[in-house]
Amino acid sequence: MSEPAPTSPKASPLASTVGRLAQAIGAEYFPNGDRAALRRWAPGQPLPLAFYRLWLRQIDADLPAEAATQAWMLLAWSLATLGADGHAPGRPWGQALAESGFAEGRLERLLSAPDDVRPDLFMAAVRFLAAKGERFDLTEAARFLLTADADKREAIHRRIAQAFYRHLPKTD
Repeated sequence: MSEPAPTSPKASPLASTVGRLAQAIGAEYFPNGDRAALRRWAPGQPLPLAFYRLWLRQIDADLPAEAATQAWMLLAWSLATLGADGHAPGRPWGQALAESGFAEGRLERLLSAPDDVRPDLFMAAVRFLAAKGERFDLTEAARFLLTADADKREAIHRRIAQAFYRHLPKTD
């Protein structure tokens, strides 16, 4: 599934869905057991029922296409891992990585990773940010995970790298 970047200041459907996921997972009423089940999940494992319950009750939409389900599960995992305030609309992912001290080599591996390694490197980056208490716009992460078109994916990589280097502390 490929999601284009939004072209207007209005929230894109992707940003709206990410925001609704963040709001649901971060809500006081969201069951702690479901949050924990989302955090325990790893690529290659069956999806926890907590994901289906989250999507069908909170998002109130049909399940995502099968090809996009793992990406959406990675986003739900990210939100559960980062905590209630982990989604910060407008704060670039590259900025959060740079300001938290994420290594350039790790970013290079993440952005150039083949599809089979991409989820594991993404999860490592999110764990790093969670440990540092960093927040970022998970809509950008959604585009990173959902975009299959090579040209569009490269544009996403460019935006992430640009934000990273613009916010990387300068060393003399």
